[in-house]
Amino acid sequence: MTAHKLDVLTSRATVRIGPAAEPDTLWGSGFFVAPGWVLTCAHVLPIGSGPERVGDLRVHGHGFDAPAGLAYCLGGGPDPEQDLALLRLREDVDHLCVRLTDRSDPPLGVTAYGWRTPATGVPQRWQGKSECNGRDGPYGLTIEPRTEIPHGASGGPLLDHERGAVVGIVKARRAGKDGGLAVAAAALHGLREARPVGGAGELGHDPYAALIRAHDRWHHGTTGPGSWVRAQNELAAAGPGQPWRPVDAAAAAALLAELPPPRSPARLQRLITKVLGDEPWWEDELAPRDWRDGHGRLPDHADGADIVSLHYLRAVAHVSKLRAARQAEALESWVRERAARLPSPIGRLVTEMDMSAYTPDPPDEEPAATVGPSPAQRLPGSGSAGSAGSAGSAASVASARSVGSVGSVGSVASAACDEGPVVAVELEPDVYRPRAFHWRIWSWYGTADTARPLDQSPDDEPTPLAGLPYVLDRPLRRAFGLLDTGERRARLELALPVEHFDVDVHLWRPPVASGLLPHPAERPFGVHRQVVLRCLKRRGEPAQEWLERWRGVAEGGPKALPIPSSAYASELGAGPPGAVPVLCRPPAESGDTLTEALGAGYGVVLWSLRADHTHGCGPRCDELHDGAAGLLNRTQHATALPEQLRVLRERVSLADTTAAWAEHLALLYDDPRRPIPHLDDVPVESPS
Repeated sequence: MTAHKLDVLTSRATVRIGPAAEPDTLWGSGFFVAPGWVLTCAHVLPIGSGPERVGDLRVHGHGFDAPAGLAYCLGGGPDPEQDLALLRLREDVDHLCVRLTDRSDPPLGVTAYGWRTPATGVPQRWQGKSECNGRDGPYGLTIEPRTEIPHGASGGPLLDHERGAVVGIVKARRAGKDGGLAVAAAALHGLREARPVGGAGELGHDPYAALIRAHDRWHHGTTGPGSWVRAQNELAAAGPGQPWRPVDAAAAAALLAELPPPRSPARLQRLITKVLGDEPWWEDELAPRDWRDGHGRLPDHADGADIVSLHYLRAVAHVSKLRAARQAEALESWVRERAARLPSPIGRLVTEMDMSAYTPDPPDEEPAATVGPSPAQRLPGSGSAGSAGSAGSAASVASARSVGSVGSVGSVASAACDEGPVVAVELEPDVYRPRAFHWRIWSWYGTADTARPLDQSPDDEPTPLAGLPYVLDRPLRRAFGLLDTGERRARLELALPVEHFDVDVHLWRPPVASGLLPHPAERPFGVHRQVVLRCLKRRGEPAQEWLERWRGVAEGGPKALPIPSSAYASELGAGPPGAVPVLCRPPAESGDTLTEALGAGYGVVLWSLRADHTHGCGPRCDELHDGAAGLLNRTQHATALPEQLRVLRERVSLADTTAAWAEHLALLYDDPRRPIPHLDDVPVESPS
C-alpha cells in the first residue's frame, strides 16, 4: 500500500513539457521539486540557439495546464551534470512536489516516470521499473535494460524503492548500450553556478540553496493525503527498525533551511569531521556544501542515526547562533524535544554534550569579514554598454575608489588580518623542460596545520607555462568552490622558483566563458581575488631570518626600500625590520637581486613585471617607487597588502588612471607562519 502511495505521489508530481502554441506536442518530461519550480533535462528544450530563445512553454500536469518559462540552465552539454534545466510556472496552481534524496550513494531498485506519445498521438503517462547497476562519471546513474525508456520520458523523476525518495532525473536511452542513463540528484549542486535566463535571478545568488530550502519547507508543511513524508514514514515502518525516520529528517531539513548557509563547504566539512570523530573520504564533486547535505551523510553511522544526527544538528545550531539567533534556538529546541524520546542516559548525553569545539561564526553584518567582492556581485557597470570612458564606467571607478581606495581599504584588510582561506599552487619546473611544470594544489582554511593537498598533475606530464591556465582551470574551480564564501574569496598563492617570478598569474582567467553576460569569476584572477607569489624553495620549517623579517612587517608599519638595480642590492642586508624591497626592474633583469632578498629573509617584496630599462631608469620607475612608497606608508600591517593590491588591480580594470602605476606590480607574500609543507608532512587525502 505504501509503495502505491509513493507511486501516485510521484506520478502526480510529474509533468509533460511542450511549446505554448502546441498543447499536444511533447518535448519531454519534468517534475516539481518546489512550489512553482519544474526540473527537467536541458536537452528536451530547443536551446541550440541559446537559452534566451527557447520561448514560451506549456506545462501539463495533474489537473492543470499552465504557461511556463526557462529560468535556469546548466548548459545542455553532453555530460549528465550539464543536462539540467529549471522551469518557472507563470501561474499559481495546486500541485505536489517530489521529495529529493539528501544522500549521494547510488540506489538499487528504481522506477522511472515520464510521458510518451503513443501511436494515437495524444501524450500519456509512462513508468517503468528497473535497477541501477553502475555509475557513468560522478553524476551518471546507469539503468539496467529491464524496461525501455521511451521518447518523451527524458526529464522525469527516478524513484528509489527502498528509501522512497527521488534520486535522479531520467536522461535517455544509452545509444548503442544496454539500458538507460539518469542524472543523479546530487548534480543539482551545479545550480549554484547556473545563470538566470533573461537575468531574472529569482532564486538569488545561490539558486541551489534557495530551491532546496523551498523544497524542504514545502514537505515539512504539507500534511494529509499529499504528504510525501508520511508515505516515506510508512515505508520506513514497514522495514527494519530505523530510529531516525523520514519525519525526523524532514523536520530537521526544514529547520536547517531557516539558517544562513555555511560560511564555506570547507567549514561544513570540518564540522562533520568533528561530529563523526574522523575525516570522511569526500568525493570531490559530491562533497557536502549546505547543512542539508551534511545531514544526509549521517543516517548509516554505526553510533546510531538518531544520536549522530542530533549531535550534528546541535553543532550546526551552535555555530549559527550569532548569525541567526532565533532560528538557531528553534533548531536547538527541537533537538532537545527529539532527544527526550531517547532512553534517558542517551538523551542527556546529546543535550549535555560539550559544544566548545564548535566555534560560532561571527555575525554576517561584521564589516571585517568583507574582504574582496562577493561572488554574487556582477561587474560594476555591467548593465551599461558604455565604454571605459562612459558615465557608467566613471561611476564604477568612483564606486571602487569610495569602497576600495588605498586609503580606505587598509583598515578593512588590516582588521581582517588577512587570515582567510588560501589556495596555493606549486609549480615545479620539469628537469628536461624548464618552461614546463609539474603542479600541485594545496588549501589552507586557517593555520599551518590545516594544510590539505587537493590535486596534482600526473608525474610524467609537465604542462607548458602557456597551457597552465587551461589545465588548472577545473582543479582551481573545485578548490575555490570549497573555500569561497559570500563574504570572501580564497586567496590564490603561486609558489615557484625565483627565476620564474615573471609569471603574470594575476592576469589568468577561466579560458572559456560560461555565458554572454559578464560574471566576476571570469575577470582576471587579480581583479576579483587576492593573487600573490611565493618562493617554492621555502618549504617546511622557516629560517630565523625569515621569521624576524616577517615580524617586522606584520607587527609594524612597512616601509619601502627602493632597489633600482643590482648595484643597490647591498642595502638589503641592512634594511630596517619593516623594510619592503621595491624593484622597478622585471625578474629577467633583477633575478639575482630577488634571490638576495630571499636570502636576507624578506617575506614581502614588490616588483614590476614589465619595465623597459634600455636606457636605465626613467619616469615610469619614479612613478612605481612613489606609488609603492605611498601604498606602504598608508598600510598599518603588511597583512593588508594582498587585498590592497587586489583593489588597485580592480581600479586599473575600471580604467582608473590614478592606479595605472600598479598595473604590472607583483607581490611576494611568503608567510613563514604557514610555509608550504613537504608532501611527506601531510597525509594525501580527499579534499575536506
